[in-house]
Amino acid sequence: MVYSTDGLVLREIPVGEYDKLLTLLTPAEGRITVSVKGARSSRSKIGGASKLFTYANFEIYKKGEFRYARDASVTEPFFGLSEDIEKMALASYICEVACDITDEGGDCAEILRMTLNSFYAISKSLYPLPIIKAVYELRAAAMSGFMPDLSGCASCGEKLPENGMLDVMNGSLYCSRCIRKHNEKTEKEMFEHPELSERIIYCRLTSSTIAAMQYALFSPSSRMFSFELKEEDEIRFFAHACETYLLHHLERDFSTLNFYKSLF
Repeated sequence: MVYSTDGLVLREIPVGEYDKLLTLLTPAEGRITVSVKGARSSRSKIGGASKLFTYANFEIYKKGEFRYARDASVTEPFFGLSEDIEKMALASYICEVACDITDEGGDCAEILRMTLNSFYAISKSLYPLPIIKAVYELRAAAMSGFMPDLSGCASCGEKLPENGMLDVMNGSLYCSRCIRKHNEKTEKEMFEHPELSERIIYCRLTSSTIAAMQYALFSPSSRMFSFELKEEDEIRFFAHACETYLLHHLERDFSTLNFYKSLF
């Protein structure tokens, strides 16, 4: 069986002297593994399409459970991601997150679009890296089934509370008045169920950061970065909340994230 598919290279693994195994994010098949014979040879006609971060159209030959790339044409090489170590590190982290939240056989068209738009924004330096990272993390969490309810305070319904708190594990928002009441309930639950104590995580938010998170979640992927946070604290609150939310719901850490953070 021979067919073609667009795919973004999320991972490349050398095999033998000249070959590679590629992890591709595709729109219709999700995350797939493809063998590319001779990809590391200087004479390979598809070596350029077999590089990390490259978006290309692949001609794939499937035999049983295995896939082999017979030909490929590059659509977007994203050369800008290799301009400096920070861009490359962030793109590597995004690749690792994309691998974690996808599987074979699923419809990943929206995740692919989101990842491509993020790579484009990073490579062209269109927005601050912390903003790109945070938006990707929040949308990745939502696409993994962990959509937070940021429509208003979970207790009183206040929209955009100025001193809000995000209850990370419950995906709920509370205003400064209601967080005390929520804490009292939480303390009672912790007394009755001590194992919950390690699952209570709050992130501070302002009305601006809440609005930014709402925009990041519900805007079209082509405009998901088109907002502005002017204050340094607002950017810090936004970035911290999005990262914390994703990591705790996926219940894992990422080596690429640790490397990215070590650069600052």
